[in-house]
Amino acid sequence: MIKKLNILMLVLCLSLVSIAKLRIVTSINILDDWLKVVGKDKVEVHTLITGLETPHTYSPRPSDALALNRADGFIGVGLGLESWLQPLIKSSAKTNLPIFYLAENIHLISEEEGSHDHSIDQANNHLHDHNPHVWLSLENAQQMVGFLAEILGTLDKDNSDFFNTNAEDYIHSLNELETKYKQKFSSLKDLRLVSYPASYPYLFQEMGIDEVARGEDTHGQEPSAKRIITLANLMKKSDIKTIVSEKQFFSPLPDALANETNAEIVYLSPLLIGEQSYLELMESNYKALYTALSRN
Repeated sequence: MIKKLNILMLVLCLSLVSIAKLRIVTSINILDDWLKVVGKDKVEVHTLITGLETPHTYSPRPSDALALNRADGFIGVGLGLESWLQPLIKSSAKTNLPIFYLAENIHLISEEEGSHDHSIDQANNHLHDHNPHVWLSLENAQQMVGFLAEILGTLDKDNSDFFNTNAEDYIHSLNELETKYKQKFSSLKDLRLVSYPASYPYLFQEMGIDEVARGEDTHGQEPSAKRIITLANLMKKSDIKTIVSEKQFFSPLPDALANETNAEIVYLSPLLIGEQSYLELMESNYKALYTALSRN
């Protein structure tokens, strides 16, 4: 009887080991979505920033420190987006936690100008001189998803092929969406707009959209009254009729600028809202932009 019980316990233990999930903590819900697409039932994800919260307004919770303490790894964007991470890891007492950033060796745009391309390596991943919203380029997303599969395969070698296969299928879907909307935007005659937030230079550049001017110099930095007047004069003189604002943005200035210039506001989002997927987010942003720019 005791021998049978021991065998049963051994089988149970082996079963638990075989179904154990890789526990990953990530920063934003974009990466949460990618992890669930690539990792499926092999990965358990805890996302730090949820809802209409942003990396710029995030305030750590005790549950986040606990999740980091239990995690097999942290996967973030980098480029200073997760500047609050190290104090949070310290409070979690998991000082040896493997940390990975996906913004490695991908197309980057200068934070100040929004028009300069660079590449970085892991050592420079915390610099703040590049715009961190790299996931809003589908080409970047394809590279990041491929790198994500590599990371998961490093942490769970037994399922490496599983992660790579899922990533390849997903990258194909990303590529199809990119091709579809590049063709659509290329058919428009006037692709000029003014963007209030500093979140979308990757999206604009990839789709051939001309961001003539921007309200924010860097994300979260309110422009001066003088700057708003300059933007209004530019829009009137150049007959620009589209302003981009953000669903997570609560400033009255884009409305004031639209009223002054008789322009249409297009509301985009850099992060998932509700049960939205990344593919749904990007298509929603593209559709809103295409509809507005079609009226130019």
